[in-house]
Formats: sequence, structure tokens, C-alpha cells
Amino acid sequence: MISPLPLKQCILMSKLKEMGKTTTLERRSSWFYTLKTLYLRELRVYFSTPFGWVIMACTMALLGFCLQAVIQVMSKATGEGVMYYMLNNINFWFFFIFLFPLITMRSFAEEERQGTLEGLLTAPVTTTQIILGKYFAAYTFYLVLWIPLLLYPWMSHLANIYTECRYDIKAEGEITYLLADWIGPYAILSLSGAFFIAIGLFCSAMTRSQIIAGILCTSFMISYYFLGRVTELWGEFPAAPIFHYMSCTEHVSSFSRGLLDTRPLVLYLSLAILTLACVKRVVDYRRWTR
Repeated sequence: MISPLPLKQCILMSKLKEMGKTTTLERRSSWFYTLKTLYLRELRVYFSTPFGWVIMACTMALLGFCLQAVIQVMSKATGEGVMYYMLNNINFWFFFIFLFPLITMRSFAEEERQGTLEGLLTAPVTTTQIILGKYFAAYTFYLVLWIPLLLYPWMSHLANIYTECRYDIKAEGEITYLLADWIGPYAILSLSGAFFIAIGLFCSAMTRSQIIAGILCTSFMISYYFLGRVTELWGEFPAAPIFHYMSCTEHVSSFSRGLLDTRPLVLYLSLAILTLACVKRVVDYRRWTR
């Protein structure tokens, strides 16, 4: 007669395995739930305070100024889309460089000043959750800033209709919406923004002052911008392909023409992950030295 003990042991072992799997799933669900809570908390700061709305209003105003300058250029030149002229305009790069310090300089520095960062670091959350929550919130707000660009073709069409009805003049220029002209610019703005937002978080984690964090991030953005201009100043030399590969201006120029490339994807995502790893080291140091 076979003893029932091995059968009971098998049933017990299967139940323990099921409990272990359930516990693992619960832990994963709890981890992502905490990350979601931190993400929504940070995102709420951008949209529930004047800080985020002021940045959005200034961005829309500066984009409108760039569009006005671009329309004057397009009246004398043809062959490229409106986004090409907008993203390759010096006015665009002027406010694009200063956009990331404004978005990220308060991420860690402001909480340090208010004294809330200490409570956050001593809470039962991991450093990775804190960093990713702040990063995804800032990155989401950054992507929202470019949504008004999609309204330009619609506004151009309405302006042409108004001109024809009001003055009986057929407008010659119109901003057309072609997927090939818009998907490339949005792709490169999203890719480069993923890296530059991470840089802003790193600068904010390095100091307690928002001003210093903003200055550090602005200095890096200006340095990275002129890094892509090295070949224009010094000409072609053996290491020139490296600067061409890292040039954000060349990436923007090619993507705004509709020429999609996977190399900037690898570059910006790799640099973003590496920068976030550096942010984790800095925050861990501040966490365990308190």
C-alpha cells in the first residue's frame, strides 16, 4: 500500500509555489503602483501650480514667434516643410536650450529647500521609484508642450478662410499637414528630450539651489549644442565623425526632412539611461548620508 504522505507533501509544495508566485505578483503590482503614485504626484505639480502653466504659455509664445519668422523665410524659399524651417531657426534653439532647466531645476532642489525630500527619501519607497517618477512626470510635461504645434495647420486653414471671406483675397500660403513632415520632427524632439530631461534631473540632484541647478543644466545644454558645431569651426579632422554622430543640430535637420535614422535612437536612449544611473548614485549618496 502506498503511503499518502508523499501525496500530501506534493500538494503542500504546490500550494507553497502558488503562494510564492502570488507574492511575487503582488510585489510587482505594489512596486508599479507606488511608481504610478509618485508619477501622478509629480505630474500634478506641473499642472496644478502656476509654474507649469507659465512655462507652457512662454513656450507657445516663443513657438508663435518662430512661426512668424519661418513664414517670412518660406515666402522666399520652397522645397522644405514648415517644421524644417522652425527647428533649424536660431530663435528655436535659443528657447530650446533654456527649456530643460526650467522644467527640471525644481525636481530635487525645490524639495530639498522645502524639506520634503528628507521625508520622501526616508519613506518606504526605493530610489529608483523616486527618480523614475520624477523623470516620467517631467518627460510627459515636456511632450505636452509640443502638442500645440499640431494646431498650426488647422489655424492656417481657418486664417485663409477668414482672409477670403473678409477681404476677398485668396491666400497663397498655407501650412499643410503631411505625416512625413511632422513625424520626423516629433520623433527627434522626443528622443533628444529624453536625454536632456535626464541631464536636468542630474543637475537638480547635485545641488540644493534651483538657480545653481538651472545654471548647470544651461551650461551643459550650451556645451552640447556647440559640440555639434565643432566641425563647422575646425573643419573635418580624424575625430570629426564622432562630433557628427553626437550633433543634435544635425539630427534635428535630418529628421525634420523626414530622414529617420536609428543611430540617434540608440545614442539618446543610451545616454538617458546612463544619466539616470548617475542620478541614482547621487540620490543614494544623499539618502544614506542623512
